[in-house]
Amino acid sequence: MSTRNLIQVTALTLCMLTHVNVMAQDSPGNISAFGNSSFAELKTELSGQPFVVSLWSVDCLPCRVELEMLGELKRQNPSFPLVLISTDSIEQREEAIYILEEHALDVIDSWMFADAFVERLRFSIDPSWHGELPRSYFYAKDHSFTAHSGILTREKLLELSGFLLVEN
Repeated sequence: MSTRNLIQVTALTLCMLTHVNVMAQDSPGNISAFGNSSFAELKTELSGQPFVVSLWSVDCLPCRVELEMLGELKRQNPSFPLVLISTDSIEQREEAIYILEEHALDVIDSWMFADAFVERLRFSIDPSWHGELPRSYFYAKDHSFTAHSGILTREKLLELSGFLLVEN
């Protein structure tokens, strides 16, 4: 193979890889990078509105049970204000999208940790949170909140999020 052909093949390969990467970024899932200021920005965006935050991981089996319940709740109440944050590195995006698709949650905006210093990201969400999963927060209009660590039962989920369904 001549040098010219090698350069053409290399250029074509790079173009194809770039196209695949762009397609992956535009694929369903709406997953954004979660940085140190993301949660403060999110709360500002949702100022005066109640919402639920669900923290999960692709390796957390109880999280998947909770995602199933949240998916059902979202299907029954499309305006249910749900924020999903995966504590996994953004490099695991494709696996996260697959899991969210399984529970029909790939159509809502979601975030994945995008900083190797995860303690700082956890602190930005809640200084008293040490990383246990699943973890949920139920925010009222005034942004006072109730935190819950561990898997939610359907009853507990409805109890803690009931005021959101009434307010929406």
